[in-house]
Amino acid sequence: MLGTLLASVVLALLSTSSAGAANEPISGVDVIVRSKADGRVMIETVTDGRGAFVVREMRPGLYTIEAGAKLPLALLKRSGGWGIALIPISAKTAKPQKHRAKPTSSGMQVDIVVPEGTTISYTVIVTD
Repeated sequence: MLGTLLASVVLALLSTSSAGAANEPISGVDVIVRSKADGRVMIETVTDGRGAFVVREMRPGLYTIEAGAKLPLALLKRSGGWGIALIPISAKTAKPQKHRAKPTSSGMQVDIVVPEGTTISYTVIVTD
């Protein structure tokens, strides 16, 4: 419940923070979250109707979020980039993060850092 509430608040903030961008949630996008340390896949999923998915128990470190590898490359290039928001499920553990993913030859990609401290679970929202 708290994660859903935070996701709604951050999505509203995303919508007002970038002039000229639609910032609408993107549902049905294939996503992989991978550890940069060892290449291990944390989750491979598809965004839900809110453009969201949950990654549980991410340890501090570097990760790559890859999105849209199964979408046509022309569509990805035309969009110019997607917003990626990471909202901690427990509001006491960390602050929300906003990132801008850029097109690559295999979809959109962004590197993220999970800060030092305890293991964190995030709701991740993908927006255009």
